[in-house]
Amino acid sequence: MTTQPTLPAWEEQFLGSSNSSMAKARLWVWFGVGIGLLVAAATSKSGIGWVGVLVPVVFALAVDWLLRSRVRAGKVYATVDSAGIEAPAFQGKTKRYRWPEIAQVVLTRVQGHPMLQLVLHPTPGRPDKKGFWTGSNPARPLLPLGVLNDATQARLVDRIQQTLIMRGAEDGVPATVVQDHLADERAFQQRLKAMAPVPWLTYLLLGANLAVWLWTLRQGAGVQGVAPELLLAWGGNAASEVQRGEWWRLATSVFLHCSLMHVALNMLGLYSAGVTVERIYGHRLFALIYAGSGLVGAALSLHFAAQKSVSVGASGAVFGVLGALLVAMLENGKHLPKTIGKQALGSSAFFILYSLAQGFSRPDIDNAAHVGGLLAGMVLAWVLPERFDMEAFARKFASRAAFAVSLAGMAAVSLAWTAPVAALDMRGVISFQDGMRQLQEAVSLIQQDVKDVESGKRTEREVDERSRAVYAPMLRQAGIALERASLPKGDPRQPLLVDMRRLTALMLEAAAMESVFPADGSKPQPIDPVRSAEIERELKEVDQRVRQLASVAKNAR
Repeated sequence: MTTQPTLPAWEEQFLGSSNSSMAKARLWVWFGVGIGLLVAAATSKSGIGWVGVLVPVVFALAVDWLLRSRVRAGKVYATVDSAGIEAPAFQGKTKRYRWPEIAQVVLTRVQGHPMLQLVLHPTPGRPDKKGFWTGSNPARPLLPLGVLNDATQARLVDRIQQTLIMRGAEDGVPATVVQDHLADERAFQQRLKAMAPVPWLTYLLLGANLAVWLWTLRQGAGVQGVAPELLLAWGGNAASEVQRGEWWRLATSVFLHCSLMHVALNMLGLYSAGVTVERIYGHRLFALIYAGSGLVGAALSLHFAAQKSVSVGASGAVFGVLGALLVAMLENGKHLPKTIGKQALGSSAFFILYSLAQGFSRPDIDNAAHVGGLLAGMVLAWVLPERFDMEAFARKFASRAAFAVSLAGMAAVSLAWTAPVAALDMRGVISFQDGMRQLQEAVSLIQQDVKDVESGKRTEREVDERSRAVYAPMLRQAGIALERASLPKGDPRQPLLVDMRRLTALMLEAAAMESVFPADGSKPQPIDPVRSAEIERELKEVDQRVRQLASVAKNAR
């Protein structure tokens, strides 16, 4: 009787890599912390402070420690030998599995992370279901592959495949074939990359948005927020200004952001979806999707958030790119690798739903721009051809692109044209705020100079000269702002605005009036004492009304 030769014993080890996706994540953590600290240091007037340094550094150290404990670059991560496969990182209590136990091997993604899954033969006492608390399935153990680089992952798959084939031949049974979904994914990614090796337009848009944000920092914006008057001056979207004919604000507002978190989240969304969408539709159609979605989102905002505030941000354009990605995945789902389709659809849908839910629950988020951009991006993607079939793409490009441009243009113009009359004149309201602020600054300076005279730090003559050289220009600017100011109908501050204009005019006349200096060296006297007495009397009357009106307006708001 002849016996089948037994395969010789062998062993192969697979090491963690410093070039793996998990190792790269460590670099991104520290890169993000470094950029954040540099921005904070550059924009902070008194330094970042210990708390501002320690909090992000401690957080980064914790994340770095967690990643390092898993990466173990250069150390054995998994061992495959003639008897089976062993890895301490296997989820669950068992860390070694013998070949006869394994019915199937699958390489796939779980929550976006590459995983090797062993499907074990049914065994009594080993249920084929996930644990409620642990989330692991003892009949389908998972081995994370994020610590291995692509070459090592491929070598691991080849070794497992060869072993299963040899064991099948030895045992006289059909070999178990490895289902390598990651290989299909890599092939698809290579095909996408071949369509556009460098997604330069996505990078250009990222750079443009970041450059504009850094410029606004130099112009007086804050890391955590920006005053509405600055956003309006830089090109923010407001219904009152667009209805004055400044339609260009629909475009400029897309490149403005109001905080570091705002621009960071938008750019993260743009990068995560933009590279793929640019490769699927090409540079020119991607530009059309981005611009069309941004304009339609800004136009829809004129009906909602931009009625009473200054709206800014690339959110509408980014939502449009995400919507285009959803449409592309849905229309071509049967041609996509299993992992790509599920991952892209799942992550995009989650980001969209989460962001919309946040917008509906927070009044400071312009959800109209999100919804408008999302719908525009989806419609444009549905109209435009993808580049999976280059022959069909070339045939349809011109006609579909022209139709999409017309569609986006008509949608943006129609939405902007039909927007209701602005509920708030942003320019007028901001002028009111500016005038009140400038007047308060002038009053505070005058009060401080009076104290300085009493304490002997300044002389009467010095303060008199400052009255015309310093106080009068400040009061003149405050008066100009208050004259330009306007408040909505029914605003309880309307009577206050009238009296504040008069108060500022009286103070300006008094500050600009020349003085006479008596020969005996006593305090200076106004050149027109009669008019000065009239101004002083009226100032007292107006000041009393202003205090009463300010109290009423404060209680009414």
